[in-house]
Amino acid sequence: MRRVTWCMAAAVLIAGACSTTNEAPEVAVLPDYSAQVADLPTASDDRSLPDVSPDDPVGAYGFSRYVYQRQGDEIVATLIEGPLGPQVRCQQLAQQCSYLELQAIYEAGGEVPDYLQMDRNTLGELVDQLARVEAAVLQYETLDDACAAGLVISSAQSANMGIHVTDPGAGFGFNPDRPQMILFAKDGGERIPRLNIGRCDGDEFIGEDGFQPVGAVFNLQLTEDHPDAFAGELDNWHVHHNTCAGGTVENASDANSEAEVNATTATPEQCRAGGGTFVPVMPSWMMHAYVVPEFDPQGGVFAMFNPNVWPLASSPGELLAIRTVGNDNAVAAPIINFSFGNVVANVDETIRFGNADGVPHTVTAGSAINPRPDEFDSGLMGTGATFDVSFDEPGNYQIFCILHPEMQATVVIN
Repeated sequence: MRRVTWCMAAAVLIAGACSTTNEAPEVAVLPDYSAQVADLPTASDDRSLPDVSPDDPVGAYGFSRYVYQRQGDEIVATLIEGPLGPQVRCQQLAQQCSYLELQAIYEAGGEVPDYLQMDRNTLGELVDQLARVEAAVLQYETLDDACAAGLVISSAQSANMGIHVTDPGAGFGFNPDRPQMILFAKDGGERIPRLNIGRCDGDEFIGEDGFQPVGAVFNLQLTEDHPDAFAGELDNWHVHHNTCAGGTVENASDANSEAEVNATTATPEQCRAGGGTFVPVMPSWMMHAYVVPEFDPQGGVFAMFNPNVWPLASSPGELLAIRTVGNDNAVAAPIINFSFGNVVANVDETIRFGNADGVPHTVTAGSAINPRPDEFDSGLMGTGATFDVSFDEPGNYQIFCILHPEMQATVVIN
């Protein structure tokens, strides 16, 4: 038997109470984040926020139109994503919404799945647009190519996203052949600050080796109406609010420790103290398009974060201390860089999974091809959320993440 405790910390999730039971949850039910924000007052237009804010954190990136998070003692909006009214989203494991999957559906010539909410002609137009974006991205094989074309490196490397390399000549119009930014990333295992990445020196890139193109970013002028750009309704464009751009911030509980700024939870004071710039509203609609086949994301071509792009973060020790709840009697099992790590415990010993990534995960029994959520399932865990489980028999137990099925591990119980 598994004994399970779940405690959802307030991050992108709504805060919840902790409870303990000797019974495993009967079904795995992920929160309906769209429903959570449905009761908020209707905004005046697509780009604006409701007049009233919720009392607690609510929503999740890629799952709801609004995301409200805690910054210090305040609950503030950090994202608007999609148009007013219903949005078309790929949120279920069985839904096929990546670039290669959309290509395959169209080329198969059969019925278009209902969840895409588009006819065959529209899907064909979308696939053609994405092919043009792919060509635009892959013309830059290296950062040398980007420098030679006049592009400018404009950000640090973000986990599961990469660095933003801006094309100053792209303007603010929508053109699949010329996105406003190209995303590059490299396999490294550590976050690379902006100043350590390098720079363009004429046609040559001077800096870190190993960057590869992974996708594109489109930036359109911020207007009241949601952009009508890619064919169909899958492209939920977003606007960032109350965001810290760049910098590092001291961990308040340990003056000798530094942690990467969480761009959406740092207060203005923390942001400025860490050398960042606090931006109340980013003045543009933004959209990511992961169109490089090598990095095709399970979460969809327009996902904000891509688990197939290398996740880079601060050290596991710092993340565990900052983002998970300490307990000397529990085996710490931090989820870092889209990995459960090696989990070994004894019979009846509590294992505490803590999500130290910047995106939600689950801890679910079984695997993507043989899920067993009836045995145990954490539900959706935001940053800082914990989930406890223990086993009363020795053996090897499989776990995986429902949202990112490539995340799999074996828990060894002695």
